[in-house]
Amino acid sequence: MLSLDEMARQRNVSIFRSRALEVATIPVACTKHVDVGFYAKEKARLVNPLSYLTKVEIRPGLFAYGKQAPSLVQAIAADSELCSALDTLLKNYAWAIEWSDGLLHARVNLWKATIDGDSTGGERFLSTLETVAKHIGDIGNGRSQIVAHLSPLALGPTWLRSRAVFAGFAAGLAVAGLLFLVIRNIH
Repeated sequence: MLSLDEMARQRNVSIFRSRALEVATIPVACTKHVDVGFYAKEKARLVNPLSYLTKVEIRPGLFAYGKQAPSLVQAIAADSELCSALDTLLKNYAWAIEWSDGLLHARVNLWKATIDGDSTGGERFLSTLETVAKHIGDIGNGRSQIVAHLSPLALGPTWLRSRAVFAGFAAGLAVAGLLFLVIRNIH
């Protein structure tokens, strides 16, 4: 049996690992600017700051969020294979899936699940992720049953995360600068 990394390489998936998180990334054949996230259950607003983005229910228990979510929801809901694949990933492995331009990211919290924690050693996760990437690529390129009219302004989870990282970095620099000034004035 192939290792998870070998299977991922064969499917053009890269896996980033940190202490309690695995992020699997696969390319999506889409040239449009997209920034949308998916999750499987209603999340409390105080716990998840991303839930303040526009949120739309695709079908019971399956949600999309981001400014472009309303434009995509009908096309996604019409694709039962895509909905089933999203359900599988979100209920068994990932706590969030994000589609950002030409990439699809599945975020797996290692406290809840692992990519290779089932009897297939990760094959089920990777093939399901590949199915999602193919189907959302078809939607993004207008090759689906229902055409999604994507707005050019894509404000979603990736946009928000990049701004939050920058703000955290800037705040850290500001605090360091203030500490330097205070220490300098003490002496």
